[in-house]
Amino acid sequence: MHTVPAKNGWFWLVKGFTLFRRNPSMWLFLVFTYWITVALLGQVRYLGPAASTVLLPAFSVSFMVMCAVLDRGGILQPALLLSGFRQRPSTLIALGALYLLAIVVVLGITSLADSGALLQWMLSGQEPSMESFRDGSVSRAMLLATLAGAPVLMAFWFAPVLAAWNRMGAAQSLFYSFFSVWRNWRAFFVYGAALALAGAVFLTVAAIATRGQVQALRFVALMFTVLTLPTVLASFYASYRDIFPDGPGPVEPSPNRPGL
Repeated sequence: MHTVPAKNGWFWLVKGFTLFRRNPSMWLFLVFTYWITVALLGQVRYLGPAASTVLLPAFSVSFMVMCAVLDRGGILQPALLLSGFRQRPSTLIALGALYLLAIVVVLGITSLADSGALLQWMLSGQEPSMESFRDGSVSRAMLLATLAGAPVLMAFWFAPVLAAWNRMGAAQSLFYSFFSVWRNWRAFFVYGAALALAGAVFLTVAAIATRGQVQALRFVALMFTVLTLPTVLASFYASYRDIFPDGPGPVEPSPNRPGL
């Protein structure tokens, strides 16, 4: 585990974009396929979103495998989207269950600020009342969710890949992930600031270009998300390789094998 300079947070995004450029069409296909899968699961009330959350660590490892393949000069294959399910799946499922529990706990904490409005919104899709927006309770709940969720994000940032590639147990991977992010908070601050700035600039330009039309702005924002998500996903791999430079790669690191 290395401690890297703050500027490296920006380089993670640059590296992520470089990996995206190596095969943008397949990247977009795989990301879109993942989105469709999550959307279909979401149609099953309560169980669907819970299942997609539990499966998230395995899918995140799949995207890390894609990055490793590209980094070694390989070619992306559709089968790579399921590659994460072949690398210590029981541990990754356990991480997913812990992640789901952590989210529920965080949302439960937000109920102290808005009497459960945000919790209902996230779990059942029931939008908060206009009164809860006017009195600021939902805003306070979102701020509380950000504060309570930050340690959760730190613990799960590297946990899936540490479990799959470094063969750590669930608890050990969470421990190492949390403290690796903690030790590199400067780089992560730059990383987050760069993403926030890019998003703010884009939304401002998009709002001007669409003249404030809500539907057009939503469409443009969706397209921006679709095009930038592969870069963000690949930046996770870049941060892992930067902070854990001696860490192993996928279990079967042949770049041309579709069943990696």
